[in-house]
Amino acid sequence: MSSEMGKNSSGQPDRDELFEHLVESATDVAILTTNGDGLVTSWNVGGKRLIGYSESEILGKSADLIFVEEDRATGMPERERATALRDGRAEDERWHLRKDGSVFWGSGLMMPLRDGNGFLKIMRDRTEQHLAQEALAASEERFRTLAISIPQLVFRTRSSGARSWGSPQWEVYAGLSDAKSREFGWLDAIHADDRATTLEAWTEARRVGVYSVEHRIRRNADGAYRWHQTRALPAALKSGGRDEEWVGTSTDIHELRGLQCRQQVLLAELQHRTRNLLALVQAIARRTLRSAGSFHEFITVYESRLAALSRVQSLIASTGKDAIALRLVIDAELEAHRDSARERIILSGADIEVPTTSAQTMALAIYELATNAVKYGAIGQPQAQVDVIWRVENRESQPARVVLEWRESGVTMPDTTAARRKGYGSELIERALSYQLGAETKLDFGADGVRCTIAVPIRGDRHD
Repeated sequence: MSSEMGKNSSGQPDRDELFEHLVESATDVAILTTNGDGLVTSWNVGGKRLIGYSESEILGKSADLIFVEEDRATGMPERERATALRDGRAEDERWHLRKDGSVFWGSGLMMPLRDGNGFLKIMRDRTEQHLAQEALAASEERFRTLAISIPQLVFRTRSSGARSWGSPQWEVYAGLSDAKSREFGWLDAIHADDRATTLEAWTEARRVGVYSVEHRIRRNADGAYRWHQTRALPAALKSGGRDEEWVGTSTDIHELRGLQCRQQVLLAELQHRTRNLLALVQAIARRTLRSAGSFHEFITVYESRLAALSRVQSLIASTGKDAIALRLVIDAELEAHRDSARERIILSGADIEVPTTSAQTMALAIYELATNAVKYGAIGQPQAQVDVIWRVENRESQPARVVLEWRESGVTMPDTTAARRKGYGSELIERALSYQLGAETKLDFGADGVRCTIAVPIRGDRHD
């Protein structure tokens, strides 16, 4: 095609020459014409640059050469010409073949020539755009596959919180279709008390670049509201940079929050018990020191009392509950004396559990009674006996209580001041049990042994 332009009688460029010049100037676009059988009748510079054939090489040859072998085998070139004749145009979006054997994605348009003697075809190379679209489609498919495979509720949204897509898991869980969840319809599944916080978090998200909130989402299956942690990050700018697309997930943390609350309660309880235990150890030390005649006596008695406290603490730790069987507490404190006085220590009582705070002080009381009985009473005298009896006593309009009785019999009470002197053990039974547990106690040094009654309310302690 010539690039020279002549003028007609009016002084204007000839239309045919103008068209020819326009075609030759389109160096990035392949423009060609064919006859009715598809043989090339004209070929511009853009055709050579895009496909590789020069005009002299391609003129008179079939334009079908630019179709890949698979399309030629299925009659694609013929169908394209038939469509152009029938509809006046035929669009062509597919892989094409260059002279050197390489392929490109050609976006073409074929139209019949006005005189009916062939076709005009215009084609551009859209390989880069096509590959980008394929990569985007593949990425989208991978995202959707992942999004519908994970247990979390996945969503896409704009930076305002207006939702553009929700995963199938969301639709099933919340009972809201994707269409109903669009924009701010998804808020219908959020607990009314959490909606303001949920939306306010989007304002903060635009500032810090991450969305994070904990809120309750209604489970459609039973109508229960369960705590979820929802997080989102910006994925990409929308066209023109007007808004960002964010991708996020909502993860069920209902059980985890419950465990965390329970952990906080347990930690507070542990701190409370530790303070009480330290106060008790300190009180034992002071009382023991006050009554000890020597440092050696103090060490011996103090270590014995700490051992009693340690035994009940081990029992409490092993149960992992807020209550413990009273028999276990009694057995632990009397076990050391079973070898020498097994037949003379009689235990009788129902299966009763007492609060761990009650068990701690009651164990120390039993230890003191047993220690006194070894020194002066039933455990230390082979002819004597000790009965330990416990029961539940129900009372009208008052909490039920556990009644523990320590009864010694057959004891020859020594005529000594020490045997009847009220020391730490007596103070513990008569004062500490009453103060700490709201207990009613009675301690008597009878002619044939000690009698002690301890009545402790079952429903908690009066003092922590």
